[in-house]
Amino acid sequence: MAEDTTRLFAILMPWGRVGSNLVTAALVESANIHIDNEPTTRLKTLGQQKGWSQESIGARQFEQLAAFHQANCDTGDVAGLKLSHRSLIAPREYAQTLRQLGFRPIIMVRNNFLKCAVSQLRAVARAEAPFEQQRAWRSPWAVGATEAKPGPMSIDSNKAIQLVREFEQHHCALLDTASTVFGQDAVQIEYSELSADPAATLRRIFIALKLTPPKRIRVPHKKATSDQLSEDITNYTEFAAAIRAAGMGHFLAEC
Repeated sequence: MAEDTTRLFAILMPWGRVGSNLVTAALVESANIHIDNEPTTRLKTLGQQKGWSQESIGARQFEQLAAFHQANCDTGDVAGLKLSHRSLIAPREYAQTLRQLGFRPIIMVRNNFLKCAVSQLRAVARAEAPFEQQRAWRSPWAVGATEAKPGPMSIDSNKAIQLVREFEQHHCALLDTASTVFGQDAVQIEYSELSADPAATLRRIFIALKLTPPKRIRVPHKKATSDQLSEDITNYTEFAAAIRAAGMGHFLAEC
């Protein structure tokens, strides 16, 4: 990959709940970088609603990528795509096209799949809540730095266990794609380092993109779920017992 300042980049995540909203918002607000948020997910969702074939959805994903590249490759500005690996119809070929077009890859993962699952279920609950309850946040998927932290709630252990398995599947698939296509050119960010020191991790991303970090990096979001899951799960005793029975107790030990 070229060693000059990056003009195009792609943030790839297995699915979600890995801190990508914080990273994209910080990049946009700190350096006026244009980011298209999950265009492949939009196309997949639209295609499923309209009954498009998998081949048709995949073709439209590649068309959107080509159009984004054409619109941004010669502007002199910095632009990026945030992408869910889960949404890609042809992930290996899509990643190869990203590489061929000169997109610099940032891989975002979260090794504690249980926390991913709980975070997802809590976000879905906010998204599906009555409008009056949603008004506390601009988006159910990301809690602003000045917004109230969502309170504790009951979590369905069966749904959490199913999601843990899904997150692991997509996590492994993304790492396989990244290793095969990008190799050492991919920069990997694990959620725990972003959570521990957001500003330092964001500076690392700027440097990885060969961009000069701004003197002040604004961190616009905060964690919506506590590090200690027991603080945010009202039925934690029963929940934890089910998680251990499913052979996933090691994720609780990491909490």
